[in-house]
Amino acid sequence: MTEADSKDELTPAADRAEQGENFAQMLDAEGAPPAPTTSEVAVGDEVSGVIVKVEDENSFVEYGSRDEAIIRTSELKGPDGEMRYKVGDPIAAFVVATGDELLLSRGLSRQDVQADLLYQAYKAGLPVEGRVDAVNKGGLGVTIEGDVRGFCPISHVDTQYVENAEEYRGQTLTFKIIEFRHQGRVIVLSRRALLEAEQDKAAGAVRSQLKKGAQLEGKVTRLESFGAFVDLGSGVEGLVHVSEISHRRVGHPQEVLEVGQQVQVAVLRTKDLGQRRKERISLSIKALEKDPWQEIKEQFAVGTVVTGKVDGLEDFGAFVELAKGVRGLVHVSEIADRRISHPREVLSLEEEVKVVVLEVDVRRQRLRLSISQVDALESETHLAEFRQRQQQEQEAEQGSSAMLEALRRANLTD
Repeated sequence: MTEADSKDELTPAADRAEQGENFAQMLDAEGAPPAPTTSEVAVGDEVSGVIVKVEDENSFVEYGSRDEAIIRTSELKGPDGEMRYKVGDPIAAFVVATGDELLLSRGLSRQDVQADLLYQAYKAGLPVEGRVDAVNKGGLGVTIEGDVRGFCPISHVDTQYVENAEEYRGQTLTFKIIEFRHQGRVIVLSRRALLEAEQDKAAGAVRSQLKKGAQLEGKVTRLESFGAFVDLGSGVEGLVHVSEISHRRVGHPQEVLEVGQQVQVAVLRTKDLGQRRKERISLSIKALEKDPWQEIKEQFAVGTVVTGKVDGLEDFGAFVELAKGVRGLVHVSEIADRRISHPREVLSLEEEVKVVVLEVDVRRQRLRLSISQVDALESETHLAEFRQRQQQEQEAEQGSSAMLEALRRANLTD
């Protein structure tokens, strides 16, 4: 039993009520030194006031210019659990917290002071350091500010799923207090909140570079049938659609890319930057590569006859590969001189065939080919070549005759 409790037992209730009235009058007496206000007190200060309300968990003390502070009702009871104070009684106590509410205690402990500092850190969002000294499947037990206990749920340990929390045991880490309850008896921590804040700051710098046409380096993080996801840094991720991976046809991104690969990309467009779930960043790899179709147009000019390999058969026609990454379509009507229902009636995969280039569409990156017109074109070509050779021979013969006549006139030959 404390000295204050002993005095309380010896003081009749009527006397305590009278003391309360006298104490209240003393606080309001003219010329009395002004009592501290909420903004003037600090943790550790002793405050005198009058109990104005008693409830089950907390009681209220009026002090200063009718400011109120809170004290735990349990501190107004004696060892036997009986109340030692009532409304109107004067009381002196120490300040243990000065946040939104002024908290008092009749016995100021070191832990109370530490809890107040942590409360201030909680309200201001300031980081605190703590040592991990307990681990279970639910999270980490952390000691902060010497001997104040806190808990970090497993989902708040990192920005990614933590499979084995044991690796954090014994480490001193930085956390953010996300819950502070029961005057610091329940403190919930988050390391993820700080990591995300740092990541968001760095991500902002990355997003500021995302202008149309901007060139950046990124790392492939995931491959799907529709495209490749690329991390541009600090968690900012964009998508390279399968059609933007290469100038040549790509069936699946895994044909040309692999997870972890560093790639150069160009920004095509962005939408809702900074809005996590809505953010869309469209990228292109092929935009930074030389367009081979300019060379294809010259290499496979209209009218050129070339040998290729059948690499696809569809209802509407056959795809023929002319060179690596260069393929064109032979429509079903251009495959044979007779009508066929499906290309497989006359063609098979991997078969080598002669085709003639009918059209080169650079914009749409398409080649239109024909098999049925090859013979006719080759015949025309041969005929044209024959006539050209005849003409060249005639011109040569005429030139030779003219030269011989000139030599005769000059009496240089018989």
